[in-house]
Amino acid sequence: MAAFAALACFAAPAGAADFTQGMTSSGSTATIWFKSSVATTWVDIHYQVNGGPQQNLRMGYNSGAARYEQVVTGVANGNTLGYFFTYNNGAPAYDSARFTATVGGGTTTPPPAASGTICFYEHADYQGASFCGDADNSWVGATWNDRVSSVKVKSGYQVDLFDDINFGGRTLTLGADTPNLVNVNFNDIVSSFRVRQGNGSVDLPVGSGVMTIKLVNNTGGAFADNQVYWSIIGYDPSSKVLSHVDASGRLVPSALADNTAGNRLAKNGTTYSNYFNKLSDAGWVSIPKIDSGRMFISLGSPMFIKINTAGDGRLGFAGPDLNNPTDPNQDVNFEWIEFTVDNSGYHGNTTRVDQFGFPLKTRLLGKDGYDRTLGENASRAQIFADFEALPQGEFRALVQRPYRIVAPAKGQFGTGRAQGNYFASYVDQVWSRYAGTDLVFSAEAGTFRGRVIGNDFVFSKDGGPQNLYIRGKPTTQGILEASGNLASGNSQELVVQAQIAAAFNRHLLISVDPSQWSNSAAYYPAGPANYYAKFWHDHSIDGLAYGFAYDDVRSKSTLLEHPTPRGMIVTIGW
Repeated sequence: MAAFAALACFAAPAGAADFTQGMTSSGSTATIWFKSSVATTWVDIHYQVNGGPQQNLRMGYNSGAARYEQVVTGVANGNTLGYFFTYNNGAPAYDSARFTATVGGGTTTPPPAASGTICFYEHADYQGASFCGDADNSWVGATWNDRVSSVKVKSGYQVDLFDDINFGGRTLTLGADTPNLVNVNFNDIVSSFRVRQGNGSVDLPVGSGVMTIKLVNNTGGAFADNQVYWSIIGYDPSSKVLSHVDASGRLVPSALADNTAGNRLAKNGTTYSNYFNKLSDAGWVSIPKIDSGRMFISLGSPMFIKINTAGDGRLGFAGPDLNNPTDPNQDVNFEWIEFTVDNSGYHGNTTRVDQFGFPLKTRLLGKDGYDRTLGENASRAQIFADFEALPQGEFRALVQRPYRIVAPAKGQFGTGRAQGNYFASYVDQVWSRYAGTDLVFSAEAGTFRGRVIGNDFVFSKDGGPQNLYIRGKPTTQGILEASGNLASGNSQELVVQAQIAAAFNRHLLISVDPSQWSNSAAYYPAGPANYYAKFWHDHSIDGLAYGFAYDDVRSKSTLLEHPTPRGMIVTIGW
């Protein structure tokens, strides 16, 4: 007779066992048993005799023994039973580890805990069945395809997960244990993976600042390093003064005199500040803390940025103005990254809110092994070609070859332009619909209930008074640019306005239940919609993009954050 008890491998390391189990045999009959210590109301057994066909059966409950049992007949001494259980603990269901027992033999033990370079688990928090890998795998096999929910990564390594076989489709890079792939938009979709040395082996120089930013020229020879320019402008968090980061990583206060300094830039008879460095001279910089920073990147020419005095008397700067046909940057290929580095770490993103000039990828590395990359996953030529092939013809005119693709309100969707009233009929439908019925949606800030009263959309929060307003119908430009009556009022009104603006852009109002407003698969079901924004989600890693000002609503933007940043690698594509 063989009998044993074991902890389930999916139990939390510090928790009690979910069950005990074992196998007893007598003559030609074996009984596999399962005794739960949690809220179990059913148990399925999956077993094989001597590696034969797998049987999948619902186990019966033996009230006398207070356990679930399955009788297996026709066995003989020396036969091997391989089996595992599926059982519930309340609502969730779990798969156990796989066990073996020998009829008439000695005690068996469960398989050892998962061990290897990269270990994959069926459930969150490293629960359920598991397997490990030490090398690239172009397909995880039918058993594991679209089944991984958590991953453990051995120190010094990282894994690139792919949602298609042969390292295709969307990708996610992990450099540390990840207990829940739901949180990073990659649950139950892994089909292949690559294993490599972790970010500790990444060539990332270290300076005296908070973190390093390294730039990589991936333009394929279109631009040499001495034709790639970068600068960083932002605000000193201590003095609140506009400043720029020089090549040595110092935060240098800006001045109006920088427009006429000895190193000034000039174009069309006007002079400009020059905070730009060539990649050939400075390929990385160790940056200090900085508020509202922008890293400008340009190809072939530096950008022309004027230092000016803002209305409050503080220094500011005039970046590129795509609505101004005489702006000196109209014929410059440029991009930028928005970020802040403060006491809680790095917070930043690439952006398509105004335009696309060339592909960018940002790879944020943490001191704890965090490693994530976001950005476009196609070449510039492919992006231009795909955009010009959009089925929504009104958006194709946003292409302004050879320099950029502009955001809708910077092109034909601007005031007085051909598509200037693009959303007007949809707005009318929304106002009409919710004049007679309530719109109820939940967000991180609470649950909001709204109804159109007169010409205003008026909301309450969490059952409180109706005192949160969208005053009047928004315009097409207000929807696209998060402006006007979709960007006014108190902090709670701004929350409502952001949610409604995002719902307009994604065409969620009326047709999509608010319970699905966080589900990317429900977005853009029909027009009118911001197909410019949709395009960037379709052409970006993990489907994340900043296609309009409120694209961060429900965490769909390219925001990268980490409390202990080691550095960021910016890859400049073409």
